[in-house]
Amino acid sequence: MQPADLIGLDHDAHDTARQLKLPSVRLAPREDLASLARVAPLLRAARDLDQWAASDGSLALATEIDPARAAEAASALDLAPREVIAAWRVLVAAREATMPMPEPSGLADVLGGGSTEVVLEVWDTALTVVLASEELDGIATALYTVGGPVGIDGLFDAYVAAAGADREAGQAGGDESAPDDAGEVQEHGATLSLALETLADLAVVELGTEESDGSLTVSLSPLGTWGVHRRLRAQGWHVPVLGAAASYDALGLLAALANCDAEDGEAEITTWLAASEPAAAAAELIAAAGDGSPGQRGAAFAVLDRIGLPALDQVRAALTHPQLRAHAAVWLIEHGEDIRLDPDDRTWLLVDLGAGLLEEANPRDVVAELLPSLPAKDQAEIVAELWQVDHPEVTRLLTALSDHHPDPAVARAARKAAFKAASPAASPVPSQAVSAD
Repeated sequence: MQPADLIGLDHDAHDTARQLKLPSVRLAPREDLASLARVAPLLRAARDLDQWAASDGSLALATEIDPARAAEAASALDLAPREVIAAWRVLVAAREATMPMPEPSGLADVLGGGSTEVVLEVWDTALTVVLASEELDGIATALYTVGGPVGIDGLFDAYVAAAGADREAGQAGGDESAPDDAGEVQEHGATLSLALETLADLAVVELGTEESDGSLTVSLSPLGTWGVHRRLRAQGWHVPVLGAAASYDALGLLAALANCDAEDGEAEITTWLAASEPAAAAAELIAAAGDGSPGQRGAAFAVLDRIGLPALDQVRAALTHPQLRAHAAVWLIEHGEDIRLDPDDRTWLLVDLGAGLLEEANPRDVVAELLPSLPAKDQAEIVAELWQVDHPEVTRLLTALSDHHPDPAVARAARKAAFKAASPAASPVPSQAVSAD
């Protein structure tokens, strides 16, 4: 994913996120998260500000602090003015979240001796305040979506580009002022720097270095991952968590596997199967596969491989399901059943497997893996007939083949087949049933 795609979340985070697959994450133990929250610089600044304000009755229940008092607090507590403003917002929100605040030390008691849940509640409240007041929701969501470190240089370039797009949109609406490009770039750089500094003060992000060139990177911290995960889940997103497979239904497991590497995926499958009776798990997987995407169908039958013969009856029943029968036939053949797989079902399965790979992988890589052992001439002959396969993803697969296949003859056959598949006059040939001898 490019940095520009990430910053796009600033403008409409939720609509963009709906088009993205959120990665599976591993959440740290809550006690460890609370320990990180207790020492977050911004919460500690809010604690010190709370103690400082306690000496002045006029500030005890105030929701705002005037500039003069903020400057006084900054001097007394050795904080920057912006840190005082941010800490005051956090303090006010924390008072409301944990009312009545413990006396006499207020937030100090919460951070020093409060329970894990109370500390996390205060930190989560602070996160909400910071993301709202600093307009950082898009950056935090974007970093979660990437699931790993992002180069700060790339993040800066994307931030400037996105801000420039906003400015151009504003000018199109009537703002004809001529911008000072150099000045605006500097301003956006300062804005992003302060934004990351604020997130770091709350222990939301961590800075690191790229091993290859030593450049700076930024990523969500364990605490930031937990906080953004909590927000996305509350908004209705499917946000898979590694290690939680036992609580998933089959569809949840398949969705989680789509975002796992091989090692994590094996661990999730093992956990899920250990919590389920084999035949019941097989029935649930078959039902999920029947309603799922091509990639989920492939994953479901891979999990059924782990179940083995206890899944036999459920897989046999899937032979009557149009979307599953080719997968079921192959599974049964591999488990010793005397099943005949018709040519039409072979080509349907080829398209389904290719479509499943396209859900997760680069089209160029999918093309390279699809028919690797066949001579180019044989590949061209197979591809030329794929337009007849009654599969909703056939045109997408043929387009990928036409755009990325290295052999010109195969690519040409795919282009012609894609045109036929997309033509209103195309009449796909229905697949024939798989039969058992």
